[in-house]
Amino acid sequence: MKTNGFARQVDYATALRLVRDRAARVMPPATRVPVAQATGRVAAADIMARTCRPPADISAMDGYAFAHDAMVAHGRLPVAGRTVAGDAAIPLAPGHARAILTGARIPAGADCVMAAERMAVVDGTVAPAAPLPASGANIRRQGEEFASGTRLVAAGQRLDWRHVALLFSQGVGDVAVIRRPRVSVVSNGAELAADAPGACPDSNAPMLASMLTGIGARVTTHAAPTDNVARQAACLHAARRGADVMVTTGGISVGDTDHMLDILRDAGARVMFRGVAIRPGRPLTVLEHDGQTIFCLPGNPGAAAICALMFVWPYLRTIMGQDMPRPGVCATADFTADAPPGVTLFIPVSLHPGPQGWLCRRVPTVGASDIIAFSRADALLAVTQDSPIRAGQPAWGMPLRADM
Repeated sequence: MKTNGFARQVDYATALRLVRDRAARVMPPATRVPVAQATGRVAAADIMARTCRPPADISAMDGYAFAHDAMVAHGRLPVAGRTVAGDAAIPLAPGHARAILTGARIPAGADCVMAAERMAVVDGTVAPAAPLPASGANIRRQGEEFASGTRLVAAGQRLDWRHVALLFSQGVGDVAVIRRPRVSVVSNGAELAADAPGACPDSNAPMLASMLTGIGARVTTHAAPTDNVARQAACLHAARRGADVMVTTGGISVGDTDHMLDILRDAGARVMFRGVAIRPGRPLTVLEHDGQTIFCLPGNPGAAAICALMFVWPYLRTIMGQDMPRPGVCATADFTADAPPGVTLFIPVSLHPGPQGWLCRRVPTVGASDIIAFSRADALLAVTQDSPIRAGQPAWGMPLRADM
């Protein structure tokens, strides 16, 4: 008997809370990778400084190091040697100056560095050719950047080139990162069969694979181009193997060929919620089975994209330790939109420069099946009865472009 009704659907806020609560209890294990290969990975634990930086007092420029009082007293000092970065800090002879290069350790007895181009060199001696700086000038002090034990990277931080440089500077060779979540994406339906009279290319699986790979998941795609229950069940069973998360598209509404819910429940999956009061995307259903989370998305591309962005995306971010909202974008709307009571509408908008920031315009769409609207949109606006959109008023949206 089919159990596909939406009589007990939940609202958007409740659905998102259930997804986040579930994610908070399902943390993938950590693994170690070389720092040089860590870009794009998520730190599994805080990373602390092994040493202070700089490790000693060092020169901030190429010039001459000397005792400030000695230069004031004599006006000119003989130069005794040169120190470069990496040299041991040999003490400075009293009443002398020493040539020094950027990053070299300050010799004991020196408390001032003056740039080479601001000094006059005559017969092996140096004298200021410009006003003498104060004592302590042009010296980077030991630990002024950070002390030993300082937290350099917080758990949950997505690593990039900045962190690579920082960790290499500390001699860190490898780093603990959260293992990439393994996601199986399954598209289904007889219309996906190449020999179907009304065959449709599968755009959902590649769309979702691209979207979820972009936030760090390891995605494999599967297809069940059939409405046959046994064949669909076999495909789902194969796709579940080794996956942390399974995402299906299609077959989750109330039609005669919508078998996903019954197949999964018959296999022992427990329904977390069945249907969400959103448009598009109401059929979204989330289940769990033996520690695996299963997102059943609608088959229409626009609805599938919105459900993935609003639910699968935050779930994956949370299990990767990035439980933080994506930065929103604020724009002034040039249209008005209202939502029915209890329903959250998601509206694609384009953004345009205005005299006082961004302006947003509604992107024309033919509904949940629309696939071109997203290619023309820059953000999604959420509209509720309590938060309508009004022309001339600011609205917050979820950016769709990586450069926003």
